[in-house]
Parts: sequence; C-alpha cells; structure tokens
Amino acid sequence: MTGMGQFVQFTCQPGDAGKVKEFLQEKVRTIDVPITGCVAILHGGCSRYTRYDITQHDYAGGGGYIEVLEIKNPPDGRCSIVIYEYAVGSAASFTEWETLEQARAAFVKVWGVSRSSEESAKFPGFKRLVPCGALTPWFYAIGDEALIGDYAFPQGLQDDPVYRVGRKFVVTVDDVPVLKTCMGTRVVEEKASAMSSTKGIHRCVYWDDGSVWKEGKYNMGGPPIPADEGHVWIAEAVQQFRKLIAGGSTEFTLNFTDGNKFVGKVVQPKHKNPCAAGDYRLLIKVAGEEKSREGWVNEFSPTPEATDPIQFARTKFAEKGKELEYAEIKEVKNKKGGKKWSGVFHGRTS
Repeated sequence: MTGMGQFVQFTCQPGDAGKVKEFLQEKVRTIDVPITGCVAILHGGCSRYTRYDITQHDYAGGGGYIEVLEIKNPPDGRCSIVIYEYAVGSAASFTEWETLEQARAAFVKVWGVSRSSEESAKFPGFKRLVPCGALTPWFYAIGDEALIGDYAFPQGLQDDPVYRVGRKFVVTVDDVPVLKTCMGTRVVEEKASAMSSTKGIHRCVYWDDGSVWKEGKYNMGGPPIPADEGHVWIAEAVQQFRKLIAGGSTEFTLNFTDGNKFVGKVVQPKHKNPCAAGDYRLLIKVAGEEKSREGWVNEFSPTPEATDPIQFARTKFAEKGKELEYAEIKEVKNKKGGKKWSGVFHGRTS
C-alpha cells in the first residue's frame, strides 16, 4: 500500500521486498499506471507490452527471437504486417510486408538463418528493412510515448546542452563522416573497464538509425560534431545522391569551401532504351501477326518490373499470352518533373 492507501502489486528480489514496501509506504503517494495497451506479446518465457492491438502469429527463439506480428490498429497509415527480430549482442530490426501470408511464408525460410533480415528482401511481399539498434520500434510504444519516424521516443532520456533531440551531428563511422539526428541522451555510471573498480559518469547518445555513441568508449573517430554550416554539405550530398539513384536526376554538383567541386553523373550505354517518365509512341511486331502495330504508351514511369517502355509493352502482351518479335521507340514526350531515368533505388528519397 502506498502512502495514500493505494494498493499496488510489484515484483523484486526476495531480499528487497521489505525495503520496497517501506519505500512505497513512506515516500510514494500514488502510482499512475500508464495504459500500456491491448496485449502483452509473449517472447518465450517473458513478455513485452504495447499500446496497440497486436497478434503474434509466429515466434522462434534462441539467443534472441524473431516473430511475425499483425498490428490491428496501426496509426498514420503505417504498415500493419512486420517481422521483428531481436538478437542478443546484435542490432534489432524489423521488415515490413504486403500481406500476412507472405510474411509467414518468409518467416519459415529465414528464422535461424544468419542475417535473416537481409535475406528477407529476396521473398515476395517484402517492402523494406528498418534497423532499430538500441531504439524501440513504433509498434512497441507504450503509454503516451511519441512516435518519431519508425521508432517510439525512448523513455528516461535526459536533456543535454549539446546533444539535444532533433539536432544533427557528424559522426565518424569506420573513418567515414555520417550525418545523424540525435534522439536523446542518457547519463550513466559505469566502470572504466572490466578489471577496474573505478566508476565514471558518461553520456550515451542515441541516434535516429538506432546506433548509440558512448562517451569515452572506444571512440577512435572522436566525439560527434554538431552539423553547423561547415558540415551541411554532408546532408546535401546524401539527399542529392538518393534523388539521383532513385531516378529523380541524372547528375548533381557539390561545391566545397576550398573551391573544389564534386560532380556525380549517370552515364547510360548508347544501346540502352530511353526510360524517363513520359509518353512513348512504339512500333511493335506481335508474333503470329502479319502487320506491325503502332501506338502510344501513355504516362509511363519506370518501375523495378518495367524499367523502360519496351519492357513494359512486352510484359503487357505476355500477360495476354502474346510475344513481341520486334519493338522500337518512334517518339518520346518526356513528363515535366517526372523521373529522369529508371534508377536503381526504389525506396524513399527524402
């Protein structure tokens, strides 16, 4: 019973029960229990809470666990079918799927396989892979935790004068500068090493990709640097490169402060068919027909399945059981603001 007479139930080590009971009676007035959701998702002998209505369809454990989850009430149009994987000592991640049947079929093939998340991309229905690292995926949010991107805002994070939430930093990863966004900071007390009896206080900074930077812990690249005007080019380079490989442009230029320039450009082989978004007039010859056909493929936009209008036409005729013996592009009307080429990256470009 708390100091105000509220009955609560708790678990602790047997030897600490008296201390905890005394603390509750003398120091605690009331306890507000957050609404932690519809179900507790079982993981072997333990469980994990969520505020969403989730059904666990498949589960396998051993040094971690992997599970197929169906979220019945996903917010903001988020994907409702995921495979979540957590491995002890390794980075957690989840993959999104088109249907529950496709996710369950992939689960049978990948559980117990090394790098199973990466292997998932080979199966039908796969949408994307989201690394979690030390962050909690959005579907395991509890109470009133805010959702930031693919993650639940971590509990217990502290304000920090330097590592503020939402501030961008340049972090050195394997000698390469990477731009990351701070998700918050924890101040922890930890031994300097396993053999040391001296404890020190240092910060753990959580980034938007799930990684953690520990102050004073094996940081060969030095501390993160706030992304001021001198480092904005990193964000610009990433944004422009993503746009290019997604087909949004064919070249980009970066101007460095010392006057040098970096120019990135896509060079297509001469024999390659045009593939920019737009309208195409085609001349085709269908197998078994005496005369050629001519017509327009309107509002074409390259996709992974049809990277150019001729491939698009071949696919459409194949669906009808027909084969093209010949196909030629006779006229092109490019779409203003459309994709400039087929691209090699079909994820988000922002």
